[in-house]
Amino acid sequence: MSTASTAYVTCAADGKNYAWHFTGVTAIEHSLTLDLNREESREGDAVNSARNLPDRVTLSVIETDTAHSTGWSARMLEAMASLKRNRIPCRVVTSLGTYENMLLTEITATQDEENQCGWSGSLTFTQYVPSDGENAVKTNDNSSTRENTGFTGNLVQLTAETVNRLLETRL
Repeated sequence: MSTASTAYVTCAADGKNYAWHFTGVTAIEHSLTLDLNREESREGDAVNSARNLPDRVTLSVIETDTAHSTGWSARMLEAMASLKRNRIPCRVVTSLGTYENMLLTEITATQDEENQCGWSGSLTFTQYVPSDGENAVKTNDNSSTRENTGFTGNLVQLTAETVNRLLETRL
């Protein structure tokens, strides 16, 4: 793969929009995982115990001052460290897809004899899935089982005519 920048990161912070295009991206690893929790599926219903894990994208990057200005690579590393330290949600754009609500969770950077005026390393972004609080109900978007919404009112059977009328008023 060429070292041309095939991925970039954007975010909004302090009322401003930011974008970081890397000197080179040598590899992009996409991790889209479904966890099959066999402990919960004792009744043989493996589908309902399956949970989507947060998406992960790892960018292998090269940053160098020679393609930009002196100090460029150090400023880029500090910008990435700031994203991680401040837990700022980002958008990661790759040729295979765009990922929203990504947090930079791991940075590795190596400066060696091949890249004395910069660094090479990896940036791992993990999807942030917000919780609605400590006692939040965890929903499973893969579930084929009906979810109890807690409705205790009187159920009314709707006729086809009533449903059509309701649909017409919403259009």
